[in-house]
Amino acid sequence: MRSVLVAASLVVGLAGCGGSDKFDAVLGELEGFKNRMCACVDKACGDQVADDWRAYRATMKDKLGKDGKPSEAQDKRGRVIDEEMRACRRKLTGEAPAAEASKP
Repeated sequence: MRSVLVAASLVVGLAGCGGSDKFDAVLGELEGFKNRMCACVDKACGDQVADDWRAYRATMKDKLGKDGKPSEAQDKRGRVIDEEMRACRRKLTGEAPAAEASKP
């Protein structure tokens, strides 16, 4: 679960490293991984999607380059997709959302 959170956070964080079209492409990929994660019916499937995402994430710096920043809309979209993917992953792992997990 944590790896999915880190990966999705990297998409949002690396947004500042690429142009608008490049960031849109990464958002499209993130959307695809989210859709795959949400289609999973067991933890093994979710683990495979997370592994595939990690492999894709390793190529992102090259795809995004060093310059540019996401638009406000792109940043917002990335955060929404990230949360949706995390929610789907939590359903597979039985983990509570971060806010609930920190409650005594």
